[in-house]
Amino acid sequence: MTTKGQGYRVLIADDEPEVVDLVRMMLEWEGYRVVEATNGTEAVQRARQDKPDLILLDVRMPKMTGLSALDSLAADPTTCTIPVIMLSVVTTYPEVREALQRGAVAYLSKPFEMREMVHLVERVLAIDAAGRERLRQKALESIGRP
Repeated sequence: MTTKGQGYRVLIADDEPEVVDLVRMMLEWEGYRVVEATNGTEAVQRARQDKPDLILLDVRMPKMTGLSALDSLAADPTTCTIPVIMLSVVTTYPEVREALQRGAVAYLSKPFEMREMVHLVERVLAIDAAGRERLRQKALESIGRP
């Protein structure tokens, strides 16, 4: 086991248990502490309670969509600075653009390579808020391009 993620807590919010299990296993292998949520409402509650360093948030979830959860997180002073990476099988231009415009730092399409996900988590946690904003802007500029 490596210790890249040592000390970092990541919230995985996804309603697919197999996705949660795989992502949790990969992140824990890298030394991250993981908390889980299975719907949007629970994701917002867990974020407020556990104050993770990063959130992996599925777009399509029951009770509250990932985009609505993203809005709730952004509006709350206790969670508004937590970087969010959106996960989804929905990868059309409007949906990706909307997630990034609402404040997601990055958008990862399902199915994704586990190493790619871990690398993105490491990258987002390694940069400051200004770096995350540059990453978000770069993603916004590049969507829709071939």
